Amino acid sequence: MRYERVANEADLIAALSDPSAAILSGGTDLLVKIRGGLVHPDLLLDVSRIESLQGIRLAEEALEIGAAVTDSDILASPVVRETLPLLATALRSLGSVQIRNRATLGGNLVNASPAADSAIPLLLYDAQLDIIGPAGPRSVELDRFFLGPGKTALEPNEFVRTIQIPVPAAEYRAFYHKVGKRRALTIAIASLGALLRAEDGHITEVRLAAGSVAPTPVRLRAIEKRLRGAALDHETIAEARHLATDAVSPISDIRASADYRSQVIGDLVARALRSALP
Repeated sequence: MRYERVANEADLIAALSDPSAAILSGGTDLLVKIRGGLVHPDLLLDVSRIESLQGIRLAEEALEIGAAVTDSDILASPVVRETLPLLATALRSLGSVQIRNRATLGGNLVNASPAADSAIPLLLYDAQLDIIGPAGPRSVELDRFFLGPGKTALEPNEFVRTIQIPVPAAEYRAFYHKVGKRRALTIAIASLGALLRAEDGHITEVRLAAGSVAPTPVRLRAIEKRLRGAALDHETIAEARHLATDAVSPISDIRASADYRSQVIGDLVARALRSALP
């Protein structure tokens, strides 16, 4: 296996023409797959020195995070904590300190795990990915980026440059919780994030996203539409729990059954709504 440290985007695009090449950023997912025999790259392309993939910048009404920025650097950013608190909450639950010191935001998304912790808040914040390749740059909404477990909308020779996240114009009550088999270093059996606003006992806006209960992390848009404008009361919460249980399509595996995952999501939706009760 060969190793190459890439200096700029043009060199990276050229190097990716080698079908045996793989991008190495933090390596927390890629190296595990290599050791497990799941992937067999002949060339590792280290992108840690590409300047355009680094940095956290507040530009106009969006926060731009380089794809190769580590989770620890994101958590250390005051602007992230102030403008996107739910992203900081979710990243604190990702792995250990050592993993967060290496893992990158772009890598977590490109890995396209249905359990990706960072995907939940980014779906709620309507994030877009700035992608570049031989044909030039393009932008892809995050909920159109995930195509299936381990599958994304990236074309050959393309890579994610930055994540663009609109800064919310209003304050939301934020909720994030994931259920796993242990308290720390756990992969979610099911996870849910929510952004809620309520006035005069009614839900004025709600965003819901779930992980580990479908082939990809998913926004629960039909439930959002049903809840918008509804009274924030126990009857609505009970209905939302039922709708959420039926809305997801999990699988059974060694960590949990499909029925259990469905019920967990229903319970988490109810819990998120209860947190906003007056």
